[in-house]
Formats: sequence, structure tokens, C-alpha cells
Amino acid sequence: MTRVSDRIEKAMTKNRWPLIEIDGLSLHVSPLLADEPRLKHAFTTRLGGGSAEPLNWFNLGRHIDDPGARQDAMTNREKLCAALNLDFGRMVVPGQVHSARVVSTHAREFAQVDSVATGESGVPILLHFADCVPIILFDPYTPALAVVHAGWRGTAQSIVRAAVEFLQENHGVQPGNILAAIGPAIGSCCYPTGDDAARQLAATVSQGEQLIKWLEQPRPDLKGLNAMQLLESGVSRIDVTDLCTACQPELFYSHRFSAGKTGRQGAIASINYIS
Repeated sequence: MTRVSDRIEKAMTKNRWPLIEIDGLSLHVSPLLADEPRLKHAFTTRLGGGSAEPLNWFNLGRHIDDPGARQDAMTNREKLCAALNLDFGRMVVPGQVHSARVVSTHAREFAQVDSVATGESGVPILLHFADCVPIILFDPYTPALAVVHAGWRGTAQSIVRAAVEFLQENHGVQPGNILAAIGPAIGSCCYPTGDDAARQLAATVSQGEQLIKWLEQPRPDLKGLNAMQLLESGVSRIDVTDLCTACQPELFYSHRFSAGKTGRQGAIASINYIS
């Protein structure tokens, strides 16, 4: 049986991810997922588009009430799909609210949703981030996938556990078959929180206090907490990037660094057709 201390150590492990260039876009890919022939995926940066300040340049979010900015986001989304050879017309983009709600791509409504799952080929799923944790879950055997948005509230509600359970219940996925990639997000280096939020997060996993730096203010490791939730859900193959969005504002949008005035990068995934 795996010891809790071994799981904590694995959850805290961070890996270097490559930055690739496709059609003028700078994208990160998970080495764990990159060789899967049934999956296309990417974690975007702020580089490669034409959005105006403070959304410069490759903003994918339509969160600002400005027609020009909203149209730029749609243009950037279309450019992303073209670069990855994905069907923009079938793309699913939910309205995120820091919930623990997971739905299928066949859902009638995508408001107030923070994870979307599918077992269908050729349906891209895109979620947005600006410090929150992007997670892609993929079972190559079923196949099935889910894309998850886990801010501190979603992490405190164990949304990634909910996504694993959704894949189990709706697609027959075995957790041990899931490959998980946890992408660029704010690190504990840049994320002081209040005591209440830190203790809510710590309570989601065994020995969760070890995934928080208890300094003048608590500094949770959100990526590590989500990795630990996955490990406790039976997912053992997890690739966590070492990239902190707040440390590299030239490369990523960061809500914390910019005091909320910023764009959104994305995590996108789609199951490939195989003839």
C-alpha cells in the first residue's frame, strides 16, 4: 500500500514542460500526454495573438464587456483550433464560476460549469485560466477526457475528484488508466492566502498541511493539492508543470500579478479520430 508520505512527495513533484511554436502561437504541452495518438492538447500562453492591452496578446476569454475584445477572443480561439487542426465549429467552452460542476459535451447548458468531459472524437473542449489550475484528464483506452478549471474554491470543493467520478460513472473509465496533466498556474511562491482558505484546502486530502507553506501568510500549493486529490482518487500517472503564471507575466496572464486586469490563457483538448 502506498504511504501518505509517498503520495505527498509525488504530489509536490514538478516537471519541466517544453514550449513549442505552431503557426505563430507559443504553447506548452505535457510530455505525459504528448505521445498519445488519440489526443490533441495544448496549454496556451499570452503570445501569438492581436488582443489590445491589457489583454495583449493571445487572450481567449470573453469576460470583458467590450465588443472588440470579445471578437478578438473568438478570432484567437479560431486561430488556436486551426493551429491544432481542430474543428472550431464543434468546440465547447463553458461559463466558469469556480464551482465543482462537471458536465458532458452533450449537456444542454454550459453556464456555471468548471469541467467538461467527453468520449466523443473531434469535439474540442476549451477552458480559461489566469492563475487557476488547468487540468486535462485522459483515458486512452476508453477513450474519454475531461478538462478541469480548479481555482482555490474549486480545489476546496475537490472538483478534480468530481471529474474523475464523472468519467467513471458516465464513460466507464478506470482511474488507474487516467493520464493527468496539471498545467501552468500560480505557485505557492506567489500565492499568499488567508488562514481559512488554507485550512479548507488542506482538509481536502490526507496530511494536506504539508502542501501549504505556513509563513507569515499561508501559501498553498494548488497544483500539488490537485495532484494529491488525483492520487487519492486512484490516478497514479500525473504530470505537473513547474511553471508559475505569476512569476512570468510576460508569458502568462496572471490575475494576482495584474490586480485582475488581464486576459485568459487556455487548456484545450480533443480526442482524435483514428481511421
